[in-house]
Amino acid sequence: MAKLIGGVIAIPVIATVLSLIVNIILAALLALTYSTLTKENLVAEITFDKIANQEKLYTAHVLSPSGSKIGNYLIYGDQWRMDAAFIKMEYWANILGVDSKYALNRIEGRYKNIQDENTKEHKSYQLEGHTIIDSFSFFVDTTYGSSVYQDIKLGVKYKVLHSPTGLLVRDEVVIPEKSYWDKTKDALGL
Repeated sequence: MAKLIGGVIAIPVIATVLSLIVNIILAALLALTYSTLTKENLVAEITFDKIANQEKLYTAHVLSPSGSKIGNYLIYGDQWRMDAAFIKMEYWANILGVDSKYALNRIEGRYKNIQDENTKEHKSYQLEGHTIIDSFSFFVDTTYGSSVYQDIKLGVKYKVLHSPTGLLVRDEVVIPEKSYWDKTKDALGL
């Protein structure tokens, strides 16, 4: 009789423990899926300087994620644009850790006004000399191009990021460092 009672009590305890283990595994998979599919990685950082006495003409300073200089580019217009080629992996491959592949293609200026875009000076720059392979493996969902653009603002650092589905940009205001003269005036209270 004691074995029967012990067996009857053990069944719900075992079911509860198994249910708890399954729920922990499912919660971990959900967290992994969310973090993998919403991951953003830095591709480049861009800042701009205005060319003196020139309307809608800037120098773009493009840095790699490590902070090394990719290049400085003369940008015509009141906006900038960066393009990249992508190989998008299947979502299940992303969960397994196989990330989408990309290669930066170009940076260029653009104008908000379409008439300016069609008539004013324009220049594009190749960023990376290599291309990505179009057919990678059974992990590949599709290949495509992705582009981001923003208004050019001085004193702003643009962070170009890639996600599993393409490029995106986030900006942050950069407070310029004061010159020694300005620091001296501040110290003297002038």
